[in-house]
Amino acid sequence: MAGGFSIESENVQSNGKITLYVVLSCMMAGMGGLLFGYDIGVAGGVTSMDSFLKKFFHKVYIQKEEAKVSNYCVFDSQLLTSFTSSLYVSGLVTTFFASYVTKAFGRKASIVAGGAAFLAGTALGGAAFNVLMLIFGRLLLGVGVGFANQAVPLYLSEMALPRLRGAISNGFQLSLCIGQLLATLVNYGSEKIEGGWGWRVSLSVAGVPASVLILGALFLPETPNSLIQRGHDPQKAKLLLQRIRGTEDVQAELDDLIKASSSKANNKQSYKIIFKRRYRPQLVMAVAMPFFQQMTGINVIGFYAPLLFRTIGLGESVSLLSAVMTVLIGTVATFLSMFIVDKLGRRALFMIGGIQMFASEVIIGGIMAFHLKDHGELSKGYALVVMVMVCIYCAAFSWSWGPLGWLVPSEIFPLEIRSVGQSITVAVSFIFTFAVGQTFLAMLCHLKSGIFFFFGGWVVVMTLFVYYLLPETKQVPLEQMEKVWQEHWFWKRIVAGGVTSMEPFLKKFFHKVYLKKEEAKVSNYCVFDSQLLTSFTSSLYVAGLVTSFFASYVTKAFGRKPSMVAGGAAFLAGTAFGGAAFNVYMLIVGRLLLGVGVGFANQAVPLYLSEMALPRLRGATSNGFQLSLGIGALFATLINYGTEKIEGGWGWRVSLAMAAVPASVLTLGSLFLPETPNSLIQRGHDHQKAKLLLQRIRGTEDVQAELDDLITASSSKANNEQSFKTILKRRYRPQLVMAVAIPFFQQMTGINVIAFYAPLLFRTIGLGESASLLSAVMTAVIGTASTFISMLIVDKLGRRALFIIGGIQMFASQSIVGGIMAFHLKDHGGLSKGYACVVLAMICIYVAGFGWSWGPLGWLVPSEIFPLEIRSVGQSITVAVSFIFTFAVGQTFLAMLCHLKSGIFFFFGGWVVVMTLFVYYLLPETKSLPLEQMEKVWQEHWFWKTIVAETSDKEHKREI
Repeated sequence: MAGGFSIESENVQSNGKITLYVVLSCMMAGMGGLLFGYDIGVAGGVTSMDSFLKKFFHKVYIQKEEAKVSNYCVFDSQLLTSFTSSLYVSGLVTTFFASYVTKAFGRKASIVAGGAAFLAGTALGGAAFNVLMLIFGRLLLGVGVGFANQAVPLYLSEMALPRLRGAISNGFQLSLCIGQLLATLVNYGSEKIEGGWGWRVSLSVAGVPASVLILGALFLPETPNSLIQRGHDPQKAKLLLQRIRGTEDVQAELDDLIKASSSKANNKQSYKIIFKRRYRPQLVMAVAMPFFQQMTGINVIGFYAPLLFRTIGLGESVSLLSAVMTVLIGTVATFLSMFIVDKLGRRALFMIGGIQMFASEVIIGGIMAFHLKDHGELSKGYALVVMVMVCIYCAAFSWSWGPLGWLVPSEIFPLEIRSVGQSITVAVSFIFTFAVGQTFLAMLCHLKSGIFFFFGGWVVVMTLFVYYLLPETKQVPLEQMEKVWQEHWFWKRIVAGGVTSMEPFLKKFFHKVYLKKEEAKVSNYCVFDSQLLTSFTSSLYVAGLVTSFFASYVTKAFGRKPSMVAGGAAFLAGTAFGGAAFNVYMLIVGRLLLGVGVGFANQAVPLYLSEMALPRLRGATSNGFQLSLGIGALFATLINYGTEKIEGGWGWRVSLAMAAVPASVLTLGSLFLPETPNSLIQRGHDHQKAKLLLQRIRGTEDVQAELDDLITASSSKANNEQSFKTILKRRYRPQLVMAVAIPFFQQMTGINVIAFYAPLLFRTIGLGESASLLSAVMTAVIGTASTFISMLIVDKLGRRALFIIGGIQMFASQSIVGGIMAFHLKDHGGLSKGYACVVLAMICIYVAGFGWSWGPLGWLVPSEIFPLEIRSVGQSITVAVSFIFTFAVGQTFLAMLCHLKSGIFFFFGGWVVVMTLFVYYLLPETKSLPLEQMEKVWQEHWFWKTIVAETSDKEHKREI
């Protein structure tokens, strides 16, 4: 199992026992979690109380009474979310200072400081008479939580026996849940107080646990780790160890502590140290674990459970009571986690919880999508199902990402970076807790039920992350934790320092790869893992990226035609270099020239096709670009298949040199092409000349209406020369988002994995050299045929339908391929013929899905959405983003295949889910609409109209 090993400790302090001293100390320290939990629970509760809203957030209170306001948008208020999330801003800032205090003065000092700040914030909040005082109180609460979250997890993990560290450290999450439970109970009771001041009680009661924490922390012992780290007498630390372990025999543990501390004693620059390569795994986890913990969507439930239940139609009291129920279930589940985490292990609980959370989020999202409209409410039956699913979700979180999101980071850091590592963990947690808290109500308003699919998608990603990249850490002493990274299948490579399928080509230019193929001990997945080999492939995309910005200027200033001529000429020069190469550097120079050619062509050709096409046939015409791309790939694979059989080992030269044929055709043919009418008018040519050209290409005299649209679109922006600055304006925000998102998603389908490396991939699964090339020919044929089908149906079905159909098809095939390779392709040997055939079939289905969706439409949609004044620069951004991520995928795929193995297909499959949801919610339909009227689709779209309409209103006011 990838990442599924467990390291057993050589010294787990089995002679230690649970002592009352440790239990009482940890219970007291755990009160810091109670503060955080109480705050999370109380914030969501008071914001659902009418009296609180009426006093501080009157606009939200009024929205609740208006029938015309959508169910999903009632609580969408920037001021309301600022109240909730301001705590996390101050907590974020505080955590870095708290890191220094925790390291220099000890864990105990930080806990006392946290309690004091929280108590001050509670007093301000409870006495608040305006919203600014309320938010200032929240900022002080954030300071308290910042200190507590920094110190308490470290305190618990350092006081615990290794074999029970999971249970004791999970006490932080248990305290958090208890705090949240108390808050929801207090909210439920105080909501019934007459006079509308019950919210003051809710906010003020937080002073009780804060006071207990301050007083109790004064009597806490410091941890032995902290004493040693701060240079105290080892004898003092030994006496404390004996007391907390309940045994005299603690010398082995003390020696580990002294060794871990003294070897790094002179190393004071913790923030600089943690970025060293040897600590790379810990740094990744310090960022990834708290990020994923927030992206489960739990704080949607924690902050806003009462609001969420009111959204689906439950009353105020019932909503608060339902929130009590969910928190109670979460508390019980966390308590259960404490008993099983040191037996089952961290990874097993992460997996179980991830599957459970994903299933419940999908069910909730489905019910709300089909049964909760903008007005009205759910039936009692469906509301009950939603509530049950929320409870199941809370239980799953509470025995997985809830406690383990704090436990794992607190136990993985070596002593010299423990404080700064925890600081980074807390900071990242605050950043994304703030981000989720600040945006959730707006996301609920705009995405509606899709919010649950959004977080569900992230749950899939994080579960895969744990499966492949998180080693098991149960029962490993803190002082020996570095071993888990040194023995992990992926991380050991990091901490230890550590034509492409044709054998003659590999032997000549990439000899190291050629030798690896002959070594039986090299994993199937890692044979082709070579930085030089990926640099050869992806150097083209670096050159294309740089070229695309210059090509934007040429295309706008001199026309589409000169860009195509320049592209063809550069490609021809690159072909000559590649075919004649005698070393790898000449080969890469040729690839760079090819990149210049592709940069010009990809900039100009999609614009040329979309501007020359009739609006009703623009989809089919523009898809000709992808069809040509598919035909080119097909010719290349056929030539590779034929030249591989040439004796003498020089067939690769024929393959590379044959690219001169289409390059010559493009260069010579472009000289005879007409310029587009759009370009003529944009560059100030005679309108009569543009009219004659329009009549010629449309085959009719009646073109005045289209000409007038072109002139209007051009003249209204005639003075706008700063295109790159212009496209950043709010009115062009939708187009800018699409110019970035669509080419990014096009590459994240994983298609270039197939396009670059299909022969290598097929060889990985056990097919021979010739069979691999022949299989690549087959996929190229299917891709070309499916693109042709897309040309026939894109202007009938529309862009969105093809995107969604293709997305579902790609995801299903990637999941099946990944599953087969995960269970049946080991590091050595090949797949059986039956499974190899299934993989080949699924890849063909995947290629077909891409061929009629993201392949052609990834070029079509960006080429048709830009107004004339930003069309060239918009296409430049599209091409640049495409090159950036084509380069990134090309540069990393072979290494990812080596490290993630079959997981590479689940990785790209997860992105296919995200991009399909993106299209469903954010991409309007553009079929049959003239380019000059394209702005209408944004003005009428449910989401984008709020952005472009606000701009139009401001411009209108300025004109008045």
